Amino acid sequence: MVWKVLLLGVPLYTNLGFLGFCNISLIQSDGKTLIYDPGHFGNKEALLNSLKSIGLSVSDIDGVIVSHLHYDHSLNSLIFPKAKVYVSQREVEYALSGTSDPYIVNYLPTLLKDKLVKVKNGDEIYGLKFILLPGHTAGTMGTLYDDVLFVGDAIKYISDAKRRKTSFAYYNIDEANESINRALSIGKVIVPGHDIPFKIDGSTITPLVEYKNELIVYLKNNINIITKMEY
Repeated sequence: MVWKVLLLGVPLYTNLGFLGFCNISLIQSDGKTLIYDPGHFGNKEALLNSLKSIGLSVSDIDGVIVSHLHYDHSLNSLIFPKAKVYVSQREVEYALSGTSDPYIVNYLPTLLKDKLVKVKNGDEIYGLKFILLPGHTAGTMGTLYDDVLFVGDAIKYISDAKRRKTSFAYYNIDEANESINRALSIGKVIVPGHDIPFKIDGSTITPLVEYKNELIVYLKNNINIITKMEY
C-alpha cells in the first residue's frame, strides 16, 4: 500500500476568511487509486499538475473520499469522471438539514448524483476503514490506511493535536475535542486537514521530516501584510 500528500495544506486563515488549502492525498490500495479530500477550485490546477507529474490524470482515479462537505475539502470531487465519491451518511444528512454552517456545500450531494456513495462508521473498501470523527461537522469522517489515519479537519492543525483541543467546530465543540483524542489513539501517523502529517509516539507528536510548510505569495499591488502566530 502506498500513500502520499499531493498538495500540502496551509495552516493559516485571514481576516477576510479562509484560503482553504487542505491536504490533498493520494492512496493506492488493493489495485485502486483514490484521493482523500480533493480540495476546491482554487487549487484545481495545482492538483491536475501534481497528478500529471506522477503520470496520472483525473480519469485514473477510482474513488474520492471526502472527509466532510466544507467547500475547501470537497468541490474538486466533481472533476473525476470515473470515481465514486465516498461521504459519510451523517455528513450528507447534515448538509441537507438546513444547517447554518457557512462553509457547507449543501448542493454537492445533488450534483454528484449516482457517483455518491454514503458510508457509515466502520465500513471498509479496498483495505481502508472509515472512522466517524464528528464535531467539526456532524459527519466528519477519517480513513484508516494501515496505521495512517487521514482525519480531515477533525484535526485541522498540529497545534490542535498537541492541545487536544479544536480550533474550529461548526457542529459540536465537545464532540470535536473527543474526536481529536479518539483519532490520536488510533493512528500512528496522522494526516491532518491543513498542516504537516505527523507521527505519534506516546504523548510525543513529531512532524514527518519529508514535508514542510511553505507558501509563496505573489503580490500584484502594495499591501500591508500583518502576520500573527497562533498556537
